[in-house]
Amino acid sequence: MPDPIPAPTPAPTPAPTPTTPWYQGVDGVDSEMVGHWTNAGWHTKSAPEVAREATKAWKAAEAFRGVPADQLLRIPKDASDEAGWNAVYSRLGAPKDAKEYDFSSVKFADGSALEGGFVEQMRSKAFGLHLSKDAAVSMAQEFAKYLDSAETTEKTELAGKLAAEKSALAKNWGPNFEANKFVATRAVQALGLDPEIVNTLEGVVGYAKVMEMFRSIGERIGEHKFVTGQQPGNTNGVMTRDQAVARKQDLMSDTVWAKSYMEGDKAKQREMLALSSIISGIAVPPELMEFVNQRR
Repeated sequence: MPDPIPAPTPAPTPAPTPTTPWYQGVDGVDSEMVGHWTNAGWHTKSAPEVAREATKAWKAAEAFRGVPADQLLRIPKDASDEAGWNAVYSRLGAPKDAKEYDFSSVKFADGSALEGGFVEQMRSKAFGLHLSKDAAVSMAQEFAKYLDSAETTEKTELAGKLAAEKSALAKNWGPNFEANKFVATRAVQALGLDPEIVNTLEGVVGYAKVMEMFRSIGERIGEHKFVTGQQPGNTNGVMTRDQAVARKQDLMSDTVWAKSYMEGDKAKQREMLALSSIISGIAVPPELMEFVNQRR
């Protein structure tokens, strides 16, 4: 049998003919344009493909036609791009330093300025949230309004509670209310307590309990001696308002007592102040009582 004829060796595949870029030889093409087309992936496409891609890009950009470049904002793709996001916040009005926030225009309802510590906290929070200066001021104003509202509500509630406490105390003390109030007030003055301390005590234990406590202290230190009455039915020895009126009339009718009083007798002037306080329901100012106590 004759040997088989070997198959012919295939011819090698010819090397592809280099494709000439579509922009080769086009007038006006420079390296910047070529770089742009390369970045867009257009350098390997045909002229018709480039025309189609360019048209799409142009139509997408058409939405921004007429908008200045300085009004366009590029959002970073990476959430961790701190520099990129800071640039965005800056364009939106956020300052580069928390100290640039100015809250001097924000006032409370009574015209008072914000407390220093509160201002610093607002600055820190606004800066952390990347707020614009105007937005930060708006936030502070809303906080001030809320605090004003809360304070008004608190004052209203305290006023209602105080009125109820006074009503209960007036019922408990009965006709001796003004005299007991005088004794309690004099005890506070004798102890040299600041009114703010008394107000704090009232806020903790209540007005009625505080007044009863100081009335008891006043009796122990002798502040009740000018408001004791001898009339029948006065079981706790404290004058009522009517008794104080009658006592004052009796004293002023006594020419010897009145003469001594007008000449500056310290004890008589203290008694007259006590009677006047019971009658008017107004506590004797500590400065006036101190002046009387110091006289000789």
